[in-house]
Amino acid sequence: MVKMISILGVLFFSAFFPAAAQDRAAATIEALAAEFRAKSAYEVDFEVAVGEYSTRGSYAVEGERYRLTLGDAEVYGDGAVRYEIDNRRREVTINLVDATSRNMLDNPVHAFDFLGSEYAPTLVSEHDGATVVMLAPAAGNAAPAGSITLTLSTAGLQPRSICYDFDGERIAVRIDRIGAPRQAFSAFDRADYADYEWIDFR
Repeated sequence: MVKMISILGVLFFSAFFPAAAQDRAAATIEALAAEFRAKSAYEVDFEVAVGEYSTRGSYAVEGERYRLTLGDAEVYGDGAVRYEIDNRRREVTINLVDATSRNMLDNPVHAFDFLGSEYAPTLVSEHDGATVVMLAPAAGNAAPAGSITLTLSTAGLQPRSICYDFDGERIAVRIDRIGAPRQAFSAFDRADYADYEWIDFR
């Protein structure tokens, strides 16, 4: 009953004070972006689910460089070029980094940096110590991610989950840990995959 009253209170607040709710959503996104921009190096552990399929992964960031592991795949990015390694098929696919992407699996460096992007934030709820913000594509935005729903702790602004909606397909990512890297950052080394098939889409 208390939770229902809290939810109704948030809905009432948002309905009758939309400008204030919009300001709170924007302020939350700005503070979150500032926190991640201030980190020189960090590591994120997560679980991604699509329908009934789920798998665990992690990524480490240092400046504009990252290394992501997810199942049998590894992905390296250096700010300009992205190397996606399929260890099961023994393939390396090279492509350009999409600097505009805010999808964690495409561009983890900017997964929580929505400043200057073409998304409009809306405060969905604030209760039980969690803040939920929806980011909808602004008019004219051709971003393929569709809408994004971000849940984070109200105190400390630590991301708990992020969900991407692609025309009815939902990718849900649960954040398990954000902290200091467990080991020194390892950049992409072509020699490690010399006997793999190379596919270059640049």
